[in-house]
Amino acid sequence: MTRARKMRLTDSRDFERVYREGSVYRGRLLSVHAYPNGLENPRLGLAVSKRVGSAVIRNKLRRRIREIFFWRRSRIDGKGYDLVVSARPAAASASFGELEDEFDRALEKLVNGTGEGRGDV
Repeated sequence: MTRARKMRLTDSRDFERVYREGSVYRGRLLSVHAYPNGLENPRLGLAVSKRVGSAVIRNKLRRRIREIFFWRRSRIDGKGYDLVVSARPAAASASFGELEDEFDRALEKLVNGTGEGRGDV
């Protein structure tokens, strides 16, 4: 498995499309938006605002979320989804395991079929 650039969502138009047209999971630690991208591989976009904490904390959260995405990628390979993950302020004090659990719940509802449709899941 590779952590190639093609796995990242970087264009602001792609972010806007996922926010506007995709489904959303809102949890205590993370908000995850998902939208089918028509590609073979999933892509990840991150939004971690300054409300979450200092630059050190925000970067640590980004690294953790990317790692979780990398290890969960096999669940969504071939389904072609763009995911935008927004960290909430509570994520700053969450453990890695708590972030994993929240991400797993979001994937289950958004990508694996238990939370179809647009809007809150």
